[in-house]
Amino acid sequence: MSCPFLREGRARYCHAAPVRKLILDGPGATDGGRCASSRYRTCELAAKEEADQSRCPHLEEMRVQYCGVSPIPKLVPFSESQLSSCTSDNYRYCDSYLHLAQPHAAKPAANLLYAANHFWMDSEESGLCHIGMDGFLTDIAGHVDAVTFVTARGTHCPSLALTIHGVEWPMSFPNPVMIQKVNSRLRSDPVRLTADPYGAGWLFEGWEVPGRSRAGLISGPQAEAWQAEERERLSREIHETHAPGCDGGTPVKGVAQFLSREHLVCLFQRFFAKTDWTREK
Repeated sequence: MSCPFLREGRARYCHAAPVRKLILDGPGATDGGRCASSRYRTCELAAKEEADQSRCPHLEEMRVQYCGVSPIPKLVPFSESQLSSCTSDNYRYCDSYLHLAQPHAAKPAANLLYAANHFWMDSEESGLCHIGMDGFLTDIAGHVDAVTFVTARGTHCPSLALTIHGVEWPMSFPNPVMIQKVNSRLRSDPVRLTADPYGAGWLFEGWEVPGRSRAGLISGPQAEAWQAEERERLSREIHETHAPGCDGGTPVKGVAQFLSREHLVCLFQRFFAKTDWTREK
């Protein structure tokens, strides 16, 4: 599926120039300048042409795609369009798309895969995948002070450290991924992680390691049941361990901000340190 803001058009370029510069045709675009008239002979690249023509023989046209909402469009030839994130589901993690098409704190996609320590993975048929933290963790955190990436490139188990209420939570996705980039904007703006955990708050982008990256992950009804169990377990944990004597109810969003350092470390160990489903709950 392609991005709804993806546009198509035609562009011109000089195939004799050492650097290809595409110029988009259309309303307000250049008419081709001297390249599209007999004045092309004043160009040193065409000066050796013998026959007089109405336009430069080096002037070429091609079909291109570009982002319709970008202030400075980047033109991508159709022959290279499969390399663009705009022509696949990857567009859902583009800042331009997220800003215009999705409200913050969007619901998770139905096809996400989940790890036991509350990472999610969104994978395309091509093997390209994104990894982030689920809404359960971000609801508990309420606010993340800092995001520190431990692994940024290469084939690793994606790892990072979240600083929450002054306590560092070191976390790792349980399976290896060929990481090609991280969401570096989270370093300067960690609020994105809690404001939109399934969109602008993604953490890692990379390629699946066949047969390994999805090992032990769950999805669908199984994931929904697990999320419900985790929220019930959280409620018991808060009432029995961190707030004895409380008369019940659901923990408020951002409950981590009200816990002591000791209780916050305990909460991390209970819910986010494990990386498989076999350890005791």
